[in-house]
Amino acid sequence: MRKSGAAYLPLHSGKAPPWLFNKMVKLGRSIITLIIDDYGEDEFLRRVSDPYWFQALGCTLGFDWHSSGVTTVLTGVLEKILSEEDLGVYLVGGKGSKARGIPSKLMNNYADKIGYSKAEDLVKASKLSAKIDTVLLQDGYELYHHSILFSRQGKWAVVQQGMNPEVRYARRYHLVDDNVYRGYQYIEEPHEGIAGDRREEVVLDLTAESSRENKDTVLDIVREKSFRRDYEKVLKMDRNTLYRWIDKTSETSIEKTEILAMPRRINWSVMRKIYDIQPNSIPEFISIPGVTPKVVRAVSLVAELIYGAPASWKDPIKYTFTVGGKDAVPFPVDKDTYDKIIRFFKEIVEGSEIDAKDKKASLKRLARLGRKI
Repeated sequence: MRKSGAAYLPLHSGKAPPWLFNKMVKLGRSIITLIIDDYGEDEFLRRVSDPYWFQALGCTLGFDWHSSGVTTVLTGVLEKILSEEDLGVYLVGGKGSKARGIPSKLMNNYADKIGYSKAEDLVKASKLSAKIDTVLLQDGYELYHHSILFSRQGKWAVVQQGMNPEVRYARRYHLVDDNVYRGYQYIEEPHEGIAGDRREEVVLDLTAESSRENKDTVLDIVREKSFRRDYEKVLKMDRNTLYRWIDKTSETSIEKTEILAMPRRINWSVMRKIYDIQPNSIPEFISIPGVTPKVVRAVSLVAELIYGAPASWKDPIKYTFTVGGKDAVPFPVDKDTYDKIIRFFKEIVEGSEIDAKDKKASLKRLARLGRKI
């Protein structure tokens, strides 16, 4: 993972008022047009996939930069701008039904424009990205927002967000095609960055390089008939064994860490379907209908407890790039990276075709961001 980070993203209800949204579109149209004209479509996608840059763009356009709403509002702003301007970059998706409608929208609205095979590849990238942050990375955050940005050449970037209702925070995931379509079977270290609320105690991360042996074993297990026997062995294990296995030192009961517990029920018809298909790769395995986080977690547990193939249980978030959000608690910041991004946006704003009042307001927001860092 080349970049990872944590940002306080408290969940906020409601939506941006129309006056703010329209102002963000007005400012954003000039800025984004200039970026694509000067740096190109691929570079714009790479920048959107950088969580630092994404946050800074929201700040530049005037949104509350530490809120979870920056994801939904900023992608909405980008969608409107890119649908109204022929810039060679497009965005589909959003919350709920808009995310579920991505495959049909890509095939019906964009296949003629970018080519049928490219549209099919984008559908695959969208589905695989959602699966990666649902079944391979199990961190307690359920996806509720998923957007894919793409160019005429078929290059893409995914921005998706999950929420944890119990702690009332969100986590945003950035993936870009150069990362997903490289390395081990497309699903090893795929994130350009993860912006979230905090480091979680225990996370099942099958995207980690250190989980490679576990992934290999998982693939072997689902293609054999012995899984049910091994699964029942794990269910009979002493709870202390499971505590030691997840390396959890607190006395919290395993029921309170549901995301990490061995599922007590498995859909055996799904397991039979997996066996009949005999998947040749992890992407093929997790793409089978019915392969849920519980199914993947159960097989991964068996791979570690029965066959000794360890999985990663560390949160992939490495450091924070905010100054603590609403509680104002300071955390270490990658100052050099943020300084570069602030300088970039200052140059872009100064060269954009927006009136002096809006230009001055944007530069003031960037200056405040620089002082915080």
